[in-house]
Amino acid sequence: MNKFMATFKLTYMNKLKSKAFVISTIIFMLVIIGIANVDKIIKIFDDGEQTIAIVTQNNQIYEHVKSKGEALHKDVKYEKLTASQVDKALKNEKIDQAYIIKSNDERISATIKATEHPSMQDQKELQTLLTQLQSQQVAKKLGISAADQQRLLTPSQVDTQVVIDGKGNEMNQNEEGFSTFIVMIGSLLMMFIIFNYANQIAMEVATEKTSRVSEMIITSVKPSVHILAKIMGVLAVALTQLILIGLTIGASILFFDFGEMLKGFEFVVTPHITRLLIFGVIFLIVGIFAYVIFAAILGNLTARIEDMGQTLMPLTLLMMGSFYAGYIGGLTNPDNLIIRALSYVPFFSPFVTFARLSLSETPTYEGLIAVAIHIALIFVLLYLATKTYKNAVLTFEKGWWKVLKRTFRKSH
Repeated sequence: MNKFMATFKLTYMNKLKSKAFVISTIIFMLVIIGIANVDKIIKIFDDGEQTIAIVTQNNQIYEHVKSKGEALHKDVKYEKLTASQVDKALKNEKIDQAYIIKSNDERISATIKATEHPSMQDQKELQTLLTQLQSQQVAKKLGISAADQQRLLTPSQVDTQVVIDGKGNEMNQNEEGFSTFIVMIGSLLMMFIIFNYANQIAMEVATEKTSRVSEMIITSVKPSVHILAKIMGVLAVALTQLILIGLTIGASILFFDFGEMLKGFEFVVTPHITRLLIFGVIFLIVGIFAYVIFAAILGNLTARIEDMGQTLMPLTLLMMGSFYAGYIGGLTNPDNLIIRALSYVPFFSPFVTFARLSLSETPTYEGLIAVAIHIALIFVLLYLATKTYKNAVLTFEKGWWKVLKRTFRKSH
């Protein structure tokens, strides 16, 4: 036990003090703090109040666009100019845009003039405002009353309702959108952290083996104890980083207006969102454990450090396949037979099942089964890691497949 703790502490402290850990953790924390203060950052780089010129000979159009525009955008100022004044005002940066509006008895058209290409949002907003006014003019010409016009323009209402397990429970569009957002961000975070620590443990084990340091270590420490201590040390560093990220999120909610910003997006922590977040954390932890232990096995099968990339190719392909199966298939077509089958397949389930759980109709027991399968996988991989390290630590034969076959022959 003392030798295990000595190796564990050494691995943990070395990784904790490494530049990779410090830099990646700081980046994660800065990104979270940046997201929590995105409104303040936008204000820093914002040019301030915008000025838009309206060019029209119809005062009714000018007043309509001005009043509706000011109601939509509090930081936008509108003023009336002539066509000859627009170019000079744009050149001298006295105005940001100009709406050149032409009208007759039946049609209103407009051109947005600016030094930069106007956004689609600006075009759509102006089009909507002018369409309303154009409809009023046509209705007035046809003798349609304001009340009848309002009835004609009232759009049909279409709502969505997702029934869960036939019990009539509903999930609104906001909840569905936030579920998808959580899965997208969670999957990216999971892939980055797993790939980072899987490469670290593989490189650590391979470097010890190829530099012959392991030959001296196993004379005083059992190979199984040594490899388990190294794996647990790296996993402890990964968990430390997750705790720091979690604390940063908590601090952002408490000390910044992150919580208020979420309320502005109508984000509500429902039972479905809570379930998704809990399973996201669980799948992140079991995914890190499984992939890191698998990487340690592959790292020990490396005879030369130059072959590290080739040795880790199975893990890289497996991780990429799992990520895209969950990120694309799990979100876009979760009821597909292949996707449902992959949600129970080891290494795939952290990504695929997590994505499928973004749908409230996905039963909770499917997530529990996937977690149980992965926990069993972790114990199997730990057993294989100790066996392969014990039998392959002094094997320097080229080709990881040959080393693997020789290792299992030794274990029998």
